[in-house]
Amino acid sequence: MNAEKLFQTVAFLLKKNGGKMDYYNLIKECYIADRRSIDAVGVPITGDSYVSMNRGPVLKGLYSFIKGSNPDSVMHDKWNQYFSVEDHKISLADDSISDSYLSKYDESVLSEVANQFYGYSYEDMKAYAHQDGRFPEWEPVAKGEEKPIPIQSVMRAVGISEQEITLLLSEQQSYEKEAELFRSN
Repeated sequence: MNAEKLFQTVAFLLKKNGGKMDYYNLIKECYIADRRSIDAVGVPITGDSYVSMNRGPVLKGLYSFIKGSNPDSVMHDKWNQYFSVEDHKISLADDSISDSYLSKYDESVLSEVANQFYGYSYEDMKAYAHQDGRFPEWEPVAKGEEKPIPIQSVMRAVGISEQEITLLLSEQQSYEKEAELFRSN
């Protein structure tokens, strides 16, 4: 996961929602945007991992930042610089956050999602997310539990063929190896 890109995604959606929103809605909007990007181009926007929780699919890293349980103290401090979480609401504490990791494509998908769900209450979003068949990759789990949702499951759910999944994952691994080489030099 690229935490900086995740933070920029969160900031973008918060700005589109007046700087503050229910964090449940934020998590769902991020998941929906990632899912739409996977459907359209085979890769998510955030690069976060996914888990099934009792209230639907969740971005694991984003949830850990919101709950204050992310183990990376440097990134967690950075999160706290940009965002404030209180009473199930998340707000933008510092709007000077860059958007350098977001492409025009990313921004268009995020804008589409933000516009679609603008003004949704927690109950509205919950009803949308739990509509039968909306997210077939999600499996209900007991409260407090989580079960990983592999990206391959999301890819299958949006209709990507097994052959394309293999190719996309191979390309992603190559990209990650290449990025690691540049970081180590």
